[in-house]
Amino acid sequence: MTLTRHRWLNFSNSITRENECFQRADEIDYLFKVADSACELLESYHLLYHEYVNAGYAQENKNEILFTKHHLLPKTTVLLAKSESTVISTATLVPDSNQFGLPMDDLYGKELESLRRQRRKVVEVCSLASSTHRFSRIGIHNFTRLLFLYCVFLDVDDVCVMVNPKHVPVYKRLCDLELFGGEKHYHRVNAPAVALRADVAAVRERLGSNGLMTSYRNTLDSQYLSLRIALCERITGIFKGEHFTRFRPNPLDTGLINRILSDVIDDLQDLSLECKILLRDSYPGLQI
Repeated sequence: MTLTRHRWLNFSNSITRENECFQRADEIDYLFKVADSACELLESYHLLYHEYVNAGYAQENKNEILFTKHHLLPKTTVLLAKSESTVISTATLVPDSNQFGLPMDDLYGKELESLRRQRRKVVEVCSLASSTHRFSRIGIHNFTRLLFLYCVFLDVDDVCVMVNPKHVPVYKRLCDLELFGGEKHYHRVNAPAVALRADVAAVRERLGSNGLMTSYRNTLDSQYLSLRIALCERITGIFKGEHFTRFRPNPLDTGLINRILSDVIDDLQDLSLECKILLRDSYPGLQI
């Protein structure tokens, strides 16, 4: 289903709790949520695979799954947009770690090290994919904006993302991102990439100066409901909580990992012993 009538959320400072509205389940077109089961993760890996193969960014494999070592991290979070029971958009949030680093380290390790030397906590948004046949452009923009705001209310200092240079204007407009690293060729997807970054404290300060921090916390759910989009409790809770939230456990299970691991991840042989120990401790019975 494609809903072109949905306007883009501008979140003006006129938002108040009086704007709240409630929709019945049969009046909701989309659900934006945090993946909370291995089944939903598997659906997101399928979507990521098909969209990346169609775009020429990934090679075909028999399981039709795209899955990286960073998806295995216990604190990795996958956000989804669903239409009924179908995943139509996905993005992955990877917190920085001593063992795994970030996907961006392949190209922008020096830039990231400058943040790490300042002891800043960094999260990378990666593995973005949407079904353009099922999801409108405006709907995708709403999802992208939401996942960025979700990061802003996490216990992090910086949000980073690698995008194709042609998408830079959209991400800067939707997500308050600035250039972090110049254009380079990303061999994994055989395409150019640019690094973008948001200083979370600066974003929070801008929201606060416009009187929006409280508005976001109190009324974001109702604003999405007005567009016939429901937000799961995990998402609304992060805006309404009194403290910035830490990452929640990844719902991956050992059985799923063992079933798909050998066919999908081509860089496991390069994992350090420290990485393997982390994974074995996190997923008892993991065959690695």
